[in-house]
Amino acid sequence: MPDLMHEMLEQKINHPKSGANTAWVPSPTAATLHALHYHEINVFDIQKNKSNDSNNYLNDILFVPVSKGHNWSQEEIQKEMDNNAQGILGYVVRWIDQGVGCSKVPDINNIGLMEDRATCRISSQHLCNWLKHGIFSKNQLVETMKKMAKVVDEQNKHDRNYIPMSKDFDKSIAFKASLDLVLEGDISPSGYTEPILHKSRLQLKSMPD
Repeated sequence: MPDLMHEMLEQKINHPKSGANTAWVPSPTAATLHALHYHEINVFDIQKNKSNDSNNYLNDILFVPVSKGHNWSQEEIQKEMDNNAQGILGYVVRWIDQGVGCSKVPDINNIGLMEDRATCRISSQHLCNWLKHGIFSKNQLVETMKKMAKVVDEQNKHDRNYIPMSKDFDKSIAFKASLDLVLEGDISPSGYTEPILHKSRLQLKSMPD
């Protein structure tokens, strides 16, 4: 959340407190603020203490949490679908139509988040996983994507270079790419987003003005 610097200043101190000698920040301003944390916390002392405890951190990071069945309500499932679909569409439409690969994208609550292909990959693989395991249907996915495309269109209505997706879903390359990231997520190499994004961007650039 690049605009919420005070919140970042409060939260990022947890990184050095956990023994991290670096952390991802969304801007040079944030990096300058985060540097203050390392004047407050001696990371080497934290790391030394953790090296002497009895916790098996290797087992923790290698353990894959698997849900055996689920007890999520339909409301919870739909909320998760909406959130991930909006994130995918908001990022992909700028990538495909404007060539912007990393930018501040409004989330479902209109809070600007720094989005890149890593976050796009997480969201698309999340939905792909749930689709493959029958948590929701393909029809539900398509309807959710169409609904959230209208939300993204509204969020970008003041951008003169923006091309609305919901005017014609069948002709929107950005919308189709967003959908393909989920539908083809289980056959894409390592779940990577690059092939679909690059193919769709080239397709748009080859179209006559």
